[in-house]
Amino acid sequence: MASFDAFERGFAKASLAQDGVGVPFTNLLQLLPNKEWVPFGHEALSVESGAFGTRNPNVQFYLKPSLMPICGSVDLKTHVLYQKDLAFLKKDGQHEVRINKEISSIWTAKELLNFAHARSTEFDLANVVTVLHRIAKSADRWQMKRDARLGKIVAQAVDVLGEDGRTTPRDIAKTQWAIGRLHVQDAPVQEKLNRAIARRMSEFEAQGLSNVIWGLAFAEQDAACAMRLALLEFHQRIGECDPQALSNVAWSIAKSLAAGHEPLLLALSSASIARVKKFDPQGLANLSWSFATLQQHDPVLFARVGETFLSSSSTWEPQHIANFLWSCARCQVESPPLLAGLCAASSCSLDTWTCQGLANLAWSLAKLERAENSLLERIITVLARKIRRCSPQNTVNLAWSFAKLLAATSAVLELLASQTTRTLAEFSPQHCSNLSWAFATMSHMQEPLMMMISRHMLECKEECHAQDIASLLWSCAKLAWQDQALLKHLCASCIVKVESFSAQHMAMCTWALGCLTLPQQELMHSFARQLPRSRGEIGTQGISNLAHGLGKQALRDEDFLDFLSQEASGSFALFTNQEFAMTLWAFAKLHFLSPPLVAGACQECLERRPHLLPQDLVVLSWAFARLDVGWILSAMSAEVQKSIPELGPQDLANVSWAFAAAQVEDAPMMSSIAQEARRQILELEVQDVSNISWAFAKFGLRDAHFFEVLAERVSALVGCLLPQNLSILCWSFAKLELQKPKLITCIMQECWKHVDQFDSQGVSNLIWSLAVLAYDSPSLCQRLSQRAICLVHEMTAQEMANIAWGLHVLQHGNTLQCFLQHSIGPFSRMAVRDGAAWVDFVNVCLEAQEASGTQWPRPCYVHRSCWTPDPLG
Repeated sequence: MASFDAFERGFAKASLAQDGVGVPFTNLLQLLPNKEWVPFGHEALSVESGAFGTRNPNVQFYLKPSLMPICGSVDLKTHVLYQKDLAFLKKDGQHEVRINKEISSIWTAKELLNFAHARSTEFDLANVVTVLHRIAKSADRWQMKRDARLGKIVAQAVDVLGEDGRTTPRDIAKTQWAIGRLHVQDAPVQEKLNRAIARRMSEFEAQGLSNVIWGLAFAEQDAACAMRLALLEFHQRIGECDPQALSNVAWSIAKSLAAGHEPLLLALSSASIARVKKFDPQGLANLSWSFATLQQHDPVLFARVGETFLSSSSTWEPQHIANFLWSCARCQVESPPLLAGLCAASSCSLDTWTCQGLANLAWSLAKLERAENSLLERIITVLARKIRRCSPQNTVNLAWSFAKLLAATSAVLELLASQTTRTLAEFSPQHCSNLSWAFATMSHMQEPLMMMISRHMLECKEECHAQDIASLLWSCAKLAWQDQALLKHLCASCIVKVESFSAQHMAMCTWALGCLTLPQQELMHSFARQLPRSRGEIGTQGISNLAHGLGKQALRDEDFLDFLSQEASGSFALFTNQEFAMTLWAFAKLHFLSPPLVAGACQECLERRPHLLPQDLVVLSWAFARLDVGWILSAMSAEVQKSIPELGPQDLANVSWAFAAAQVEDAPMMSSIAQEARRQILELEVQDVSNISWAFAKFGLRDAHFFEVLAERVSALVGCLLPQNLSILCWSFAKLELQKPKLITCIMQECWKHVDQFDSQGVSNLIWSLAVLAYDSPSLCQRLSQRAICLVHEMTAQEMANIAWGLHVLQHGNTLQCFLQHSIGPFSRMAVRDGAAWVDFVNVCLEAQEASGTQWPRPCYVHRSCWTPDPLG
């Protein structure tokens, strides 16, 4: 064996060649994993001799006994303090001891497996347990996990343990610990080990029992029974355990998610609180992580761990800080000093944090709703350097967290998007849904990313769960992402998995499909059948989202609406203003007039009138008008008038329409609307000018200044007007007898382009308006009359009468004759007892008959035996 001096000279020479400067040999010893080095020599040595004491020329070498080579010199001397160690070195008479010494000199799993493969026939119990234990502790153990020789060593160890002659509980504990650490999954082998554990259960020391439990946690269902027995035994001896055993057992329960151990967890909490100052940071972090994972909210335990952290935060490593902060977030610990301390400690060492640590830190801040801007900025800075090391789970958690805190800038999202494109093949459906949710929450549309996610979801073979489907649909709606193939796939998945959907999932999907204007009747029927199971659990937001989604889809599913009506009627007081307004909007849009719903809504509206926002007032006004509840609008008019200066163009139009449709006239309010609309005239769109003009015409309100600017706005928009808008605007100006020749000319020229698109009411309004405004256009009237003849069987009596009256007033005899020829029969068969329409139509017929000499049937007598006297008389 080389002397210490030679060893030192060799080390110094090597370091000089590498660095150019010689390094003392003691520096080598400080780099080794254990500094308890024993000095050995051929002369008696003092206890002070050693690497950390005075140099002694008689010291030949320093070494830990377990690292001694085999066949060491028998005449080595050391201080009496180390006589035991020296005795160990000399005791090599037994073969198994020599084998163990050889095993103890090997450091890597690969070499240990090679040694075991070559020498396993020589192994006794101690040897096979030792080699397995050292493999489990080696740094390269994961590289050998798939090596078939490892399974043989494990099987050999467990077989030997079955021989009770020399087996000790310590051997069993070490073997189970090693198998757990190596994550070996072998049901038959584990079953044999379970039996050995059960036989010797009462003989384990507390520390050994904790090692057994720790190892069993990795066996999952293969060791469920053994785990229960071990935990029961541990509970009996919890007072004998040191802090490491307590934290290991708590971690094991959390790892295996073993249920029904609340009494043991309480005992663990009490024992840990009593010994909290003896725990190291890792033990405290593991303990808090375990309780958080098991959702065991223990304020006293977390408070004591927090106090210990605050008094020694400088000794906590980043992973321990991250785990403890994650645990506080999971359990919603509300302690500003502790959370501030955790954030400060995190910031100090952030550069050394792993990607997973950064993701957990961001997630914790999001869960605790703590927008620590300076810390978040530092996370982003560090993340920019390490982004390529992020796993899919890290990337998704970071995106979710920044979105939750509304701190995801475009730069951050683009950074995360770039990493996603590199690793998307590894993404699960849950990863895709959470990432999409984050981008949608921040309204950040990244089209290339969404295209990749859509394609990946269509190709992904993994199961897509209800939460994933709902989140993806919600994200598509928020981002207005209309990928028809993806949407079709998601809707089909909804139907297949409908029984696994919660009320919240159904609400998210329904709302999303409504926003995407993607009617899904079959899916809505499926939801309607599923919803009664969620009665009382759906919540006000869920009711609102479901109703809103149906309304936007324009799907009137009676069962669905009946269920929502019952759920909403009894809980209106719990709704927010927005939820209340949007729920009523949906029922009104679908014209679902449930008396209990309408009565409850009216009463609720009266009570919350002073607290309604302008937007809520607009939506509710529109809804109550559609629900035919005019009196509630009268009660709301004062609040509506106060809010008019805060309304936008569409709001002004909707309020005007609502009050006019409900025939609730409030001249001061309409005057205020006219004044505000004049101020915003350039922002009024096609539907806005149409609705406002109709409302004023309905009330017969002629505001000359307002209609002057309104006419100019209509002229500017005339090329964008739809057939319905054209007919309504023309009717409105005619109803108010406002002569605007230039405007009417523009409108009529536009009508020529859309004649075949007008419905029966549109044709009727236009011809009537032309007559009232004395605007004579024979060719247009003829085209409109031909369109009317095509629609005659869809017309009401009033519409036929208006067309006939208009053509008569405009003196288009031939056109009138042709229209009457086709309309008298339908009019006579379907006209109800409507005095004005009936008189107008019959009088036109009579005058047309006299003018042309044509003998028309007298419609007043056809199927109208109850009608007296003759209206022509």
